[in-house]
This record gives sequence, C-alpha cells and structure tokens, in this order.
Amino acid sequence: MSDTVDVVIVGFGPAGEMLASLLGQRGHRIVVCEKFPEPYGLPRMSTLDGEVARLLQHAADPAEALAESLPMRTVEIWGSDGEQKGRFDWDYKRGGHWSHLTLHQPNIEAAMERRIATLPGVEVRWGTSVVGLRAEGDGYAVTTSGGDTVTARYVVGMDGASGFVRDAVGIDVEVIHRHHDRWILTDYDVLQPLPHDLENRCYFDLDFDQPYFWGPNGAGRVRSDVRMLPGEDEEVEAAEERGLEFLERRVGIPRAHVRQTRRKIYTFRSQIAGAMRRGDVFIGGDSAHAMTPYMAQGACTAMRDAANLAWKLDLVLRGLARDALLDTYEAERLSHARFFVEGSLAAYKMVNPATPEEAAARDGYLAATGGDVTPPIPPLRNGVQHRAADGEYGDQAGEVAIQGVVRIGEREGLLDDLVGYGFQLISTLPLAEILGAARLARLAQLGVQVLHLGDGGVVDVEGIFRDYLAEHGATTLLSRPDVYLFGLAAGADDSLALVDDLLAQIPAPAPVPA
Repeated sequence: MSDTVDVVIVGFGPAGEMLASLLGQRGHRIVVCEKFPEPYGLPRMSTLDGEVARLLQHAADPAEALAESLPMRTVEIWGSDGEQKGRFDWDYKRGGHWSHLTLHQPNIEAAMERRIATLPGVEVRWGTSVVGLRAEGDGYAVTTSGGDTVTARYVVGMDGASGFVRDAVGIDVEVIHRHHDRWILTDYDVLQPLPHDLENRCYFDLDFDQPYFWGPNGAGRVRSDVRMLPGEDEEVEAAEERGLEFLERRVGIPRAHVRQTRRKIYTFRSQIAGAMRRGDVFIGGDSAHAMTPYMAQGACTAMRDAANLAWKLDLVLRGLARDALLDTYEAERLSHARFFVEGSLAAYKMVNPATPEEAAARDGYLAATGGDVTPPIPPLRNGVQHRAADGEYGDQAGEVAIQGVVRIGEREGLLDDLVGYGFQLISTLPLAEILGAARLARLAQLGVQVLHLGDGGVVDVEGIFRDYLAEHGATTLLSRPDVYLFGLAAGADDSLALVDDLLAQIPAPAPVPA
C-alpha cells in the first residue's frame, strides 16, 4: 500500500507528538510511525519549563497536560560533607508559567495524543518501524516494517538517540563525552506522607562516593537517580529490594510509605549531530542532541525543536513562505541545543568530581556562590529575529516572549488561551490604523494577530505587558508562534520598521508564471 502525505514523522515521543499536533491542527496531512506498539505509560522526564508549558497550551488541552504538575521553586545542593551548600532559585515565571514544573510525563503525552486523535489529517501507526528512506521525485519514499510505502514532501526524524532517520541521510554525530558510569533511576508512588516533606523537595546529594538526585515527579510521585558504585552487579542492583534499601538508608523514607513503579539502569549520552537538515529531511530531539539530565532540559529542548519546525513547515506547506525559511531551523536550533548539551555535561562533571580534593573545592565554590550556578538560557540567534538598521540584534530579540492574564470582551485568561496559536503583534499604539492595508494583508496571511493594549482592546489584567514594555522603553512587541520574541519597538516609526523586518525575513513566494 502506498500513501502520499505532507510530512512523515518518525517517533511519537513528546517531540513527535508536539510536531504532529501543531501541524495537524493547521490541516496538514501527517503520518507518524512509532516502533512501539502502544504508549509507554511511565515517566521519563520529570521536569518541564515554563516555555514548553506555554507550547502545551496549543498542542493539547493544557489542563489535561499539566494535571498533577507542581511548581519546582528551589533545588537544594548538599555537599560531600553532608552540609547544604546552596540552592537553585527557580521561583519566577517564564512564558506565563512557573519557570520549572515537576510533572507526570504520561499526562502530557496522553493529552497531546487525545488532541491528535481529533485531527482527521493525522494518522499514527503504532508498532511501525521505518526501515527505508529514499529520495523520490519532489519528496521521499518511506518504507515501513509492515511493507507499506509512504511518500511525503518532508520527513522528520524524532526517533531518539539511535536515530535511524539521521543515519539514513548521513548526518554525523559528535560525541562530546563518552560516559562509562551507570545510573539507577527509580520512580515511586507516594502511599503515605513522607518525612521531611520529601514528596515536595528537590535536591542533589553530592556525596563523593555515590551522589544522587531526589525530586518529585508531579503530585504524589517521587524519583531517585543514583550513581552505581564500581563493580556493582546490574542484576542485583536492579532488584526492587535494593531501591527500597536505598530509600531507608540514604533518604530516610520507610519502605511502607511508597510503591516502586519503575527501576531502570542506564548510561548517559552527551552528543550532538553535525546538522539538523539534509535536503527535506529534518531531525530533532535526542536524535540531534542527547544530554545528561542535570539541566532538566532534554525533553524541553526536543519540544522546542518541534515547535520551531512546526510554524515554518506550516507556512511553507501553505505556500505562504519560501523554502529558505526552513534553513533557519538548523541555524537556530543547533547552536541553542549545543548550549544545553554542554551545560548539562558541565553540571554532570560538577556532580561527579574525579577526586575528594576536587569535591571539596567544588563544595567551597558552591558555598561561596550560594549554589545557584545555572547559566542563563541564551536567546535564539542566526534566524528569524529582529535586527536594527546597523545589523545588531534588537533588544530582547530571541528571548522567550512574555504572557500574562488578559481580558478580551467578556473572556479572561492567559493570552494564548484567548487568542490562539500564531504570531502576536501587541502594542499600546493603534497599529491597525498605522500599518496600512498592504502590511495588514500580509500579516493576516501569516496569521499575525494585531492586538491593541488599552480601552476597547486587550485589557492587561495583571499589568504584565505594561511593566515589561516600560522596563524596555517599548510600545510594541512581536512574538513568533513558538513563543520566542521577534523583537521590540518604541513608537510608531520603530513599530513599522519592526513589522517590515519580519516581512522582509519571511518574504512571500514569487508568483508562478502563467
């Protein structure tokens, strides 16, 4: 059997689901191939950041996706001497949500899967591996393990660190660090309240011999991640009893207070692909960038890939933008992902010093700095961001856009819940009167929502937009569908220049001769 669709997505984890949902809701024909026969049903990631929580407002019912999630406002750091050295301060919002949320991953996946099931153009083929990929005409022929062939204009590999799609198109992988130590991840359901409020606390115990991580997995669930000692037998350590012994001995939790749901031994990867596009084949997620979990950014980075590619593919598939727009996917995402791969590796090395002397020096450094050594996330660069007349990036361009509670007519809620998915041009100026008919027509084609802050328009209930614009001396902000800021402007002339820059960076395709 042979089908023809717009996009084949290989892999149906969080990134594949995000991409399928966002593209499917725009009416595109999608086939998803997932090698496993059914959803996994257990968590892998335990933390989500506010930026990705905002994306879930569009990819799923956010109340379903974030059910049982909890804000993670601090992460404690305990040194090798057993004394607390400091903490990460995550008590702020990002994109309208708490900067970090602890959660139950199956809720997120089930919510996206339910949204996708309502989309007539999306077909998910469970238990279907991709075994062949070749260029054919203006697209690609994808051969599945069931013997079917699907022809697609574009193919996206979100198929994990093993990366069949990546390897099939010859994209090399740079191994930044080869890990040899093994770790044991164990998940528990909480049956009785835990001592010392441990169902809500998150911390690193940086014991030199055997460091471990502890934290919640959303409401009523907790997780430990422990480095195995040299010479320990995997079969012995994988037993449930060993996990319960560890809880009692190191964490101080009686075994009757929990039920173990998973215990898995694994080895980290720190690697990054040399490219994220070959022809009209793209890769993302762990296929493009596998990292240690110490920045809690592996799945978040994967879903950022999906959201970035989704709006660009949408515009190109609908004939509203040139194919060159897709070049900005790799340009923006590869360098951004490298920051997380290398940052997570640096955090891994902090947790795992080579000698007791290095551990003591680390503890001293953490105590002196308060422990909050997490570097700020860099802005997107090298793609669709506002540049000033001198070529420099505009103020806040490439940062995550703000979101606040607003009121439009009789409706009140987070901005995206009221206005939906797409570009947002938000201003204290009446831009609909300033931009002119030609600009407004092209903005409407691109799905840009022009929103006026003020009487008769969008009421800024919490003052989030007012305060942000005042802080940066701006009147206007323009954000992208993947919730990144294109740029800011001050006054009517600068606002026109901001809009013109966006339209110049996403030019309409040349008309086809009659």
